[in-house]
Amino acid sequence: GRTAPTFRPWYFLACQMHSQPMGTTNFGNILVAVDGSDQSMRAVDVAISLAAKYDSVLTALYVIYIPFGERLYPRAVWYEEFIKEIHKEASEWLSEIQKRGKENGVVIESKMSETTESVAAEIVRYAKENETKLVVVGSRGKSDLEKLFLGSVAAGVLAYATCPVLVVR
Repeated sequence: GRTAPTFRPWYFLACQMHSQPMGTTNFGNILVAVDGSDQSMRAVDVAISLAAKYDSVLTALYVIYIPFGERLYPRAVWYEEFIKEIHKEASEWLSEIQKRGKENGVVIESKMSETTESVAAEIVRYAKENETKLVVVGSRGKSDLEKLFLGSVAAGVLAYATCPVLVVR
C-alpha cells in the first residue's frame, strides 16, 4: 500500500547566542503568531510538534491591527461591527488550532490582541511580557504584499524579538 507523505516543514531559526549547552534547549513558553493563513497554520503545526517534544506551554496569538484606534471614533457602529466580524472569523480558526493541539496532546491557550501599533511590535511586546522562550511565525501572512519574500510581520519579529524566532515556510 501507499504510505502518507512525511510532513517536512521548511524553516529557519534565528537565535541569540545563549550560554546553555547544545542539546539542552527547553522552550518553556512558546508563542505562535496566527492570522488564519496557510503559512500561519503550518507554523501552528510546527509549534505543536515542538511543544509536545519539549513539554512546553503553547500560546496562539492573533493580533488585530486597528489603523486609527477606537479612541478616534469610540461609538462608531462600523467599528463595533468590524471588531465583531474579525472575532467571529478568528474564533473559527482558533477552534481549529485548539483541535489540532488536542489531537497531539498539547493544550493551547488562544489570545487575541488589538493594536494601533504594528502587528510585529505587538507580537514582540507580548512575547517579552510573557517571558516567551520561542516565537514561531509563518514566513508570509494574508497580505498580498507579504508574499514578495519574507512577510513584514515575520521580518519585524525577527528584527526585534529578544528570544529565538522560528520562521516556517
